[in-house]
Amino acid sequence: MKPESGQRNGTDGVADSGCYTEHGVSGYGVAAKLSRGEAMNEAFVKTLAESMMLSIARRCHELGAKCIGHIKSHLKSASGIIKADTIGVEHGAYSTGQMHRPVNDLYVAVNTIVQGIPEAAVKEATLEGMHEVARERGVTVVKEKEHAYFDEFDFTASKQDYIRQLQEQLDTGEADSEEENR
Repeated sequence: MKPESGQRNGTDGVADSGCYTEHGVSGYGVAAKLSRGEAMNEAFVKTLAESMMLSIARRCHELGAKCIGHIKSHLKSASGIIKADTIGVEHGAYSTGQMHRPVNDLYVAVNTIVQGIPEAAVKEATLEGMHEVARERGVTVVKEKEHAYFDEFDFTASKQDYIRQLQEQLDTGEADSEEENR
């Protein structure tokens, strides 16, 4: 079956929808709960988030990506929200937001959109980049789960509603440790 405009054939021969897929653009999204024994303040969380964005971008390029479309994250806790993103290592990473007090636990959603590598490679780069930076900074990835693009998460919802949504998503019986998630 020949895909219509805006579609590509998936590995099973069935057309996958997407306005960008015919141009070699692939994406991956993951939600995770992050935890650290020592409380994380705003500066730590911003550095963590920016480092994750750059690590993911670097790994995508190493796997053959021609272009980083956008890598973005939202880190939420009861203390506040931090957003970080990059359009490539050469452009740096930027973060915004505030946290009112240090926290031990964070919920993060990461979306990676790149051109030139398949979705499986985007997934590999995203997960490895996130885990590498977390490990380097003494942060544990408690749980992780693939998710749809951010639009599925209503970021206009209250912090409590968003945290509840992520908790429900991560409490579906998935593996509890980084090793089991690999």
